[in-house]
Amino acid sequence: MIMKKIFLCCTVFFIAAACMLTGCAGKKGDEIRLDNSEPLALAPDVSWAVVLDPYAGYRKVTSWNSDVTSYCRKGDILQVLGETAVKASGNWYEFKDGWLPESAVTVYNNRFKAEAAASKLKD
Repeated sequence: MIMKKIFLCCTVFFIAAACMLTGCAGKKGDEIRLDNSEPLALAPDVSWAVVLDPYAGYRKVTSWNSDVTSYCRKGDILQVLGETAVKASGNWYEFKDGWLPESAVTVYNNRFKAEAAASKLKD
């Protein structure tokens, strides 16, 4: 009877030890890697926009009557360079190629959120 209890206690101890050791073992696939290909991706003072319209025309200035300087398309990710409120037409955002109205984009506080949103638009 005592041998049975000793055997049972040893078995429980070894099973518990094996569970603890395998639970603590690091797995190679669990590493978190930060994509640093875009140095401003997480900068606190940089915003990113995702284009919502199938095609949107960059305007030279913040007006619907302004000349179109270039085009972008749905799912494009753009770094926001500036923002202004226009009384007649709402907020406009400045990008490298010109201005877009807020109705054409959604703005995010980091590039990774913008990339996640853009990937959902393309599905």
